[in-house]
Amino acid sequence: MGRRLKIMTLLTIIAILTAMWIPNIVLNSTTFAKEVSKASTIGGVEVADLKVEEIEAAVQAAVTEWLATPVMVTGDGMTSTIDPSQFVFDVASSVAEYERMTDKSWYAFWEGDQTVHIPLKVLLNEEVQAQLQAVGDWDVENTLNSVVGQASYLKEHEVEATVVDTTLLEAERLALAIEEIPVNTLGIVEVGTILNDFVIAPGENISLLTILGENTELANQDGLDFVASMLYNAVLQTDYEILERHAQNEKPSYLQQGTEASINQTLEKDLQFVNLSEQPGKIKVTTEGKSLKVEIFSQTKEKDIKIRVDKDRIVDPRIIYRYSDELAVGQEKTVQEGKEGIRVEVYRSIVENGVSSEVLVSRDYYAPVNRIVVRSTKQHVTATGGSETNPPSTNSKDPDLQLDLDGNGLADTPSEPGETSTNNANKEQSNNPDIVYGYYDKGGNFVQTSP
Repeated sequence: MGRRLKIMTLLTIIAILTAMWIPNIVLNSTTFAKEVSKASTIGGVEVADLKVEEIEAAVQAAVTEWLATPVMVTGDGMTSTIDPSQFVFDVASSVAEYERMTDKSWYAFWEGDQTVHIPLKVLLNEEVQAQLQAVGDWDVENTLNSVVGQASYLKEHEVEATVVDTTLLEAERLALAIEEIPVNTLGIVEVGTILNDFVIAPGENISLLTILGENTELANQDGLDFVASMLYNAVLQTDYEILERHAQNEKPSYLQQGTEASINQTLEKDLQFVNLSEQPGKIKVTTEGKSLKVEIFSQTKEKDIKIRVDKDRIVDPRIIYRYSDELAVGQEKTVQEGKEGIRVEVYRSIVENGVSSEVLVSRDYYAPVNRIVVRSTKQHVTATGGSETNPPSTNSKDPDLQLDLDGNGLADTPSEPGETSTNNANKEQSNNPDIVYGYYDKGGNFVQTSP
């Protein structure tokens, strides 16, 4: 009786164990069938049944092939191409992660092989972020995540950018600049289209040359300077910090002196500024008839800013006489009108919460343009066959014959010992109280002279 009970008890235990073991066998068979159709992958590369060194070689080969094609990011009608060299793949670390996840403990010998799909570990150089920011209306963080996600699984080389809804940024206008487009400019509309709807993120360093890139070739130098001047004039009306700006060094036909700018890719002359506020700004560039309008918008306007241009020095132009035998006796003509030289200072007047302050932004000097007059070299002939006057001589003490090769408004050599040609050239206007006579030396210092 006792023996029979033991046998029955043993059979019951065996039956229970068998019932528990059979489902496991079916489950493992099902799992194995799935692994055959969907093998484990690293970055989309199948690595099942491969040794560690074979896995690393296979993945590296796939990465090398993927890096042979640039990545095209597109969105909202804009395209940015990312050079493959900007991607850094860590194949060894990715393979080590795969080994860790698929490693089985010795006591779990009955468990089937796991199927895993892990991404490759990949990093992007910082230059890519700046490249995407230059587009303006893309969400840079989300777009970068999409690019990295595609690369980590070695997927196709076309990525759709995340476009930001920037309409909310047009609630308040911070700045407005509008001027008639000069007749000697080319490519204004094309360059303006690139700048239109560009978003200025807080703390972002904006470079006009970077934004335009190779598109600077769409406009001539006069066109680039005009667009740069309009943008600079608008930025002056905000509290953005000016990092780099170059004057045109001559009075433009538009805007006030001191509020214009010049850019040049070859000479590395750029217009750069940074948004120090906590909210993004948006640039709008449009044409109205024959004029170009540049605006900067934001969600709120926290400060009232006005620009003041102060002309603190005026340098009168000289009159340069030249001689020609093509003119009749006693005849003369003006071949170049003179323009006064001037030094200007530009100030920002900022009012915030009822408190007003003024900051000097820039100081520029525009050299005078001398008036050039051509006189006849022919002389009156007297009855005796002589001439009434002597022909002009290079040894003459006439101050009009003194040369100004360095362009500082003064003759290179004085007419008389202790006397400068500026004194002689300006005697007729010495009673004008609005003119300060003098010149700027090479160190930028103003040297005042007496008329």
